[in-house]
Amino acid sequence: MMIRSFVYNEGLKVWRSTVFWIVLAVFTALPLMVGLLGSHGVGWESYLSDLLGSIASLLVVGFSFTSAWIFGREYTDHTIKDLLVKPISKSYSVLSKFIVVTIWNMLLAVFTFAIVLVAGALIGVSGGSIALMLHIFLIFMTTSLLTMAVSTTSAFMANVTRGYLAPIGLTFVIVIVSNVIVQLGFGSYFPWTIPILLLTGADIGFISISILALTAAAGFAGTVAWWRFAEHK
Repeated sequence: MMIRSFVYNEGLKVWRSTVFWIVLAVFTALPLMVGLLGSHGVGWESYLSDLLGSIASLLVVGFSFTSAWIFGREYTDHTIKDLLVKPISKSYSVLSKFIVVTIWNMLLAVFTFAIVLVAGALIGVSGGSIALMLHIFLIFMTTSLLTMAVSTTSAFMANVTRGYLAPIGLTFVIVIVSNVIVQLGFGSYFPWTIPILLLTGADIGFISISILALTAAAGFAGTVAWWRFAEHK
């Protein structure tokens, strides 16, 4: 299928880039450092709950960055015009980028969880079980998927601003604002804090899921529409 070729080409762009290894290094160093500084002498459930909650902001920033970079680099590298003038499906181009960023982010999430486990083993965390690990892992991956979903807005902004610096800057603002919103008790209504609430064990209602779904859909649809209909000069 043609989409496979698109995904393969986008995957090569990521794999051969320096950014891929920089992001991998960040997702290695930060979870490992936080994990090694975690509480000693606690059980795996307490250790993982505290630690994964504390690195949730890394997922928000990291996933927003990967989404913004995959789209924004076409503008900073001045390759966007070549993609738009070629007789290829613009929808395939956008879809392949979203597929690659999804695979990239999910691999980062799995890798982060593995690093956290390694850090816990190094400081002597005990008392866990396979069932417990699997349960927390599934919650963490669900949180990662939801975080990735709202990161479509970063992809849209990268296209609108023709680069990835603006959406990255906005993401840091969002992280700061998120802390205030949670403290005020409105975290269940802010798209970027809803996944974190899920990770910390809070109940997520229909309204929260609807807000998150609408945000993700708006980012995705906006990106597709930008590539198909916007006037690119």
